[in-house]
Amino acid sequence: MPDGIERIELEYEYLRFAEAPHLYGTCMREVNIIDLGIYDHEGNLYGWSGSQRRSVFITATAASPGYKHGNIAPGKWAVALGLYKIEDTVQVSVFLRLYPRERKLYRGDIHIHTVNSDGSYTTAFVLQACEKAGLDFIALTDHNNMKQNSEIGNPEHLTVIPGMEYTNYAGHANFFFTDTATRFNGDFLSNGFEEMAAVFRKAKDAGALISLNHPFSSCPWEFGFDNFPFDLFEIWNGPMNADNMQAVALWHQFLCRGKKIAAVAGSDMHRYELGRTFGSPCTFVYAVGSSAKDILTALSRGQSGIAYAPGGPWPDITIDGFGLGDTVPFRPGLEGQVILLGAKTGDILKLINRQGIAETYTVPFDGMYRHSFRAEALSFYRLEVYRKLLDQPVLSALCNPVYIA
Repeated sequence: MPDGIERIELEYEYLRFAEAPHLYGTCMREVNIIDLGIYDHEGNLYGWSGSQRRSVFITATAASPGYKHGNIAPGKWAVALGLYKIEDTVQVSVFLRLYPRERKLYRGDIHIHTVNSDGSYTTAFVLQACEKAGLDFIALTDHNNMKQNSEIGNPEHLTVIPGMEYTNYAGHANFFFTDTATRFNGDFLSNGFEEMAAVFRKAKDAGALISLNHPFSSCPWEFGFDNFPFDLFEIWNGPMNADNMQAVALWHQFLCRGKKIAAVAGSDMHRYELGRTFGSPCTFVYAVGSSAKDILTALSRGQSGIAYAPGGPWPDITIDGFGLGDTVPFRPGLEGQVILLGAKTGDILKLINRQGIAETYTVPFDGMYRHSFRAEALSFYRLEVYRKLLDQPVLSALCNPVYIA
């Protein structure tokens, strides 16, 4: 198995039934029964379907019944043939297809609570509701609690990122982990800046990706932003409001000061409320795979953006072949492309750099909108999308910057 495989498809053929003419028709007789299974790179049985299926598949988030799904690691894998019944000589043909990982758009909600803290819904209900909402990934982030991560199980078609929300009376932050086996045994409860910083450092040692949450909400972040580790900044929490706009403005200040911090969003879903539901707002990422590790890696690199709902719109920027989160070496004549997937007639796009709004575009049709621009050495370019909601232009989507060296 080479590195970088996203999907395995395995099919096999053999003569199972022999046909013989009969006075009253055709006689079918079972002459061979051969079972099928797969062993992984560590020699562990990864799945077994017996003789029930002639073809099986495995991906990071889904697999045929009887097979696990998860990361497909490089190394020596094996096809297992169980010779249950062989009447004579039989030829078995095995067809294997390996699909390499490629950059795709994934949509998710990385701030969700369950009954394990102050949410109203069980983990099982949350997983089902998020899949129905059209999400590809979520994170369970109960307050100072990781019990919900032991309840994830093995859902198909939905990547569940284990997490928790560090909850202090002076601010909240999400800790994200790559798998449910991670055990962060730090004392979540803390008093004062030094104890908070010690918790954050211990979380980083355990492999956590850290996001500072809703800095201006009813539980604002009051510790400042220096001398402790964090990776992401939640600038959009629940319905768009003045607190979120203030967070967007602060994030822009970070960018202007040269701090490459990726913006994310989350519904902060506890229960259904006016304007608050699963996946609204929606964090979207351009990742090379659907595993928790792939999603978190893309988030940490800023290969992402935010839309007010899972249905988009999804803004994107490329400059000289570089994408969101990338740093472009400057040269005279650099050309960039503004792209909006899921565009609606009348959408207003604001191309923003260090000096402010560089250009404004109004979308004249529904579909995929594209516009070119000349990129200057102004440290970064990002995009905001405004759409009329309730007859008022509202910030409906944005993306992380493309940086220019």
